[in-house]
Amino acid sequence: MRNSAAALALLGAAIGFSGSAPNQMARAQEADFEFRYHTYAESTALLRGLANAFPGLARLYSIGKSASGTKEIWCMEIGNQATGEPSAKPAVYFDGNQHASEVTGGEVTLHLAYYLLTRYGSDPDVTKLVDTRVTYIVQRGDPDGAEATMTGRVDWDPAKAPGARDNDGDGRFGEDGPDDMDGDGQILQIRIPDPEGGWTVYGPEPRLMVRREDSDTQGPFYRVISEGVDDDGDGETNEDPPNTGFISNRNYPAYWASTDARFRGQGDYPLQEHNARVLVDFILSKPHISQIESWHTTSGIHLRPYAARPDTDFPPQDLQDYSAILAKGTAITTYPVASVYNDFTTILPGVPFDQQPGVRHGVFIDWSYVHQGLFSVTTELWTMEPFVNEMGWGDIPRDKPLFALPGRYTRPDVLAAVLKWLDAHEGDPSLSGEGFREWRSYQHPVFGEVEMGGFTRYWLRNPPPGPFLEEVVEDQARFAVVRGLLTPLVKIQEVSVEPEGSPGQWKITATAANQGYLDTSLEQARRTNIARPDQLSIELSGGASTEDPAQIEFDFMRGTRESGFLSLYRAAWTVEGPEGAKVMITIRSEKGGTDTFETVLK
Repeated sequence: MRNSAAALALLGAAIGFSGSAPNQMARAQEADFEFRYHTYAESTALLRGLANAFPGLARLYSIGKSASGTKEIWCMEIGNQATGEPSAKPAVYFDGNQHASEVTGGEVTLHLAYYLLTRYGSDPDVTKLVDTRVTYIVQRGDPDGAEATMTGRVDWDPAKAPGARDNDGDGRFGEDGPDDMDGDGQILQIRIPDPEGGWTVYGPEPRLMVRREDSDTQGPFYRVISEGVDDDGDGETNEDPPNTGFISNRNYPAYWASTDARFRGQGDYPLQEHNARVLVDFILSKPHISQIESWHTTSGIHLRPYAARPDTDFPPQDLQDYSAILAKGTAITTYPVASVYNDFTTILPGVPFDQQPGVRHGVFIDWSYVHQGLFSVTTELWTMEPFVNEMGWGDIPRDKPLFALPGRYTRPDVLAAVLKWLDAHEGDPSLSGEGFREWRSYQHPVFGEVEMGGFTRYWLRNPPPGPFLEEVVEDQARFAVVRGLLTPLVKIQEVSVEPEGSPGQWKITATAANQGYLDTSLEQARRTNIARPDQLSIELSGGASTEDPAQIEFDFMRGTRESGFLSLYRAAWTVEGPEGAKVMITIRSEKGGTDTFETVLK
């Protein structure tokens, strides 16, 4: 690895920083990273800058083209190359932005790469993680959709995108979507007065629009559309938007369909979606990965499996491990923990889980946990809960957290509380100009005088750039380090060589342990027979030999779970050979890494 001054100079050039030497590391950690939303070109430049600045710690490579074929799906691999090959170390995996509009996830992954590399050598936990494990960071699962969300522009051919749709039947694809008509960088709402319109104002807060009920007879009534014009000249506005749904998080193999096939995930068959297949192929190519995190928005919660079956089916030891590890996350991020099925899904009483219409089929963390036996979590970033708490809940039900309320952030009573908070903090620089735009008159080229306004791009689903985004990404980076250090980690504890019987005969005893928190395989992996046994082996040279099996297997090696106690695993061999012959003992674990110990007969 290059010296820190040279590395930071390269990194500074990549991100536009020019600082002087003594405090560069501190400034790189505290000031250089911009807590804003980075376009594909910007994030690519930052990732390349990091890889160039820390060549002994980081490798950047593409794991495949995006669905549109115009972008790379970048992976940053972080691990100290001087302490061993990546495949011989335990590994953790993080991705962000599997959904187009959930761009906070892509910023968390980008910052995590920066966080680990710039803190290496100064932060003991980060240094330990980078030295002893490998971290795979897939920055964006859907770079095409993220780019469209951030810029409001589509930079690929909508007709050639997988799943392209011709919504208006004119033979063209995605040619008439929303437009930033006034050039303010936002796609807001337009409300058009219309006696037959399907929208009306929300009584307690008339700035909010709600669906018109049959009982609503007193206007005013409106049509409500996204900001835009009739791009294709067919007399309709925004009727044929380009498809940005390249990855749905409903196209993975686990529980993709109910047994009677009435309820299904997305697509015609599992892994039909290009980006989902790219992620699965990459994870399967790295069998030493033991933990999975996929960052989404919105709700402010750590979600664990199952998404498509109840907790009564959960392996008990795994459920205990999930509870203990995610409690560490709650202490850092404040986010509570929930089962997707039990706590995040509308369940019909008395209906078998496999027939529940509200079940999420084909979800990523069900595949990675159930099929692969990996400790898998989806974190929904950002939440309106603190803002509603501050203003008071009024008549909003409070028996469950905000995320569990039906409709959550689209409920007008919740939005009214959020809007009240925004009013009370109007002009606060931490909002970065985001929040709610008051309705204002606008002369539309087709509809005439209308009103334009509503919530801005970065507020309800993603935090504003600046301090709010910073808090989210910093908290997640801290928990990522804690979690990464909880993988299994196998080590040779002791090797003894003792003369036995006649001259030239020896007894060799090797003791190994899993020094990590988690077992070398989850209970789910053992249940489904996909867990590979751990192997303690002997290799002899210099004329030495043994008639005993060279390799001893253990079904799994128990982790410490921070108890302070090690479970020890031993193997013994009777060896014949001359004094001075070499002996190498190796412990190999698919999830816990590899460790070797060399000695001689003496």
